[in-house]
Amino acid sequence: MHRIIVLFGLALSAAAQAPPVVLTYEDTLERARSAAPAIAAARMRIEEARGRILGASLPFSTNPTIGVEGGRRSGGEASFTDYGVEVAQNLDLPSRRRARIDAANAGVAQEEQRAMETEREVLRDVATVWLRGLEARERADSATNGKHLADEALHIAERRYAAGDVAQLDVNLARTAVARGEAETRAASATLIGHVTQLQVLLGIAEPVTIGGSLRDTRTLATDDFITRAAERPDVRALDAEIAETEAEQRLTKTLRWPDFGLRASFKHEGEERVVLGGVGISIPAFNRGQEASAVARARLTRLHAERDALTRTIEAEVRGAIASHDALRGAVEQYERTVLPLIEENERLALESYDVGQIGLADLLLVRRESLEARRTFIDQLIELRLAEVELRARAGVWK
Repeated sequence: MHRIIVLFGLALSAAAQAPPVVLTYEDTLERARSAAPAIAAARMRIEEARGRILGASLPFSTNPTIGVEGGRRSGGEASFTDYGVEVAQNLDLPSRRRARIDAANAGVAQEEQRAMETEREVLRDVATVWLRGLEARERADSATNGKHLADEALHIAERRYAAGDVAQLDVNLARTAVARGEAETRAASATLIGHVTQLQVLLGIAEPVTIGGSLRDTRTLATDDFITRAAERPDVRALDAEIAETEAEQRLTKTLRWPDFGLRASFKHEGEERVVLGGVGISIPAFNRGQEASAVARARLTRLHAERDALTRTIEAEVRGAIASHDALRGAVEQYERTVLPLIEENERLALESYDVGQIGLADLLLVRRESLEARRTFIDQLIELRLAEVELRARAGVWK
């Protein structure tokens, strides 16, 4: 027993020391498709809907009925025990059975499309959280780089202070800059932990993960066919399936205007006589001819067609707007990366060298450092907005590949 406990403890220790899973953008989306709890639950509802097909496909929608009666008859010197048995089975019209099956199949199609719609929404959420985590990681990296510059400035300030070139104020200012850089790094790291935890919840995974990739890993999207693809979005197809279900129900209501048929067979024993009878039962739709169900189906069809038209117009407008926003953000990022970023590193290098030889003061160096940090933050802001715009465009168009 002691050996088993030791082995179990070693296994847990090995699991704890296992390296975290690196989640790239593509890996994250793939894991979401295969393991996200919300998507798994939506797919299970498809099987529930398939159960309706079993009921709709039965040859008879009602079960047979059996009636038994009996009694004692007496008259004069003789008495008899009379009894009878009757079996009845209502028949379904073929058109009514077909309409029920069509409605059940349309219900399955609805759940399939709703599952795909759930997948679309989950992928949007997962991709957004992943990008926010990547943003936090890159902000932490940027703060770390800024702290390195502050460390170098502190080293130079301490050396020059020892040589009597600068006052204690320079050393104190440099130490303050180092402390602020460390605080910014810790804050960004805490934000990263929060996003990673949220990502684990969305994906339904317990193992430790880390986010891989870069905000600069943007792709040029072929947006030409996004509007066409958006017309086939799952929520549109779900409405189409609901329309098909309602049309099947409308056909079903029309059969309520026709008589129902049933077969009857009975055996009776009366006195010394035995009687076998067979017959047909017909229900006359004199009052209930499906008026309510027909009116509801007709109104529902009108509403669904109006909803579909409004949804397709909304989707087209949203996709066009998302394309325009994405293209504008991409242009801004490319211009900033081309014109601003090359100057940042050069300015930091020149300012550090100038402070080292006494050409500028520490305040000027810290000003350059602060402006460089702001420039990098601005670039990260532009990158995350571009990547989020890409996610939004894919989500609105329903195109994730």
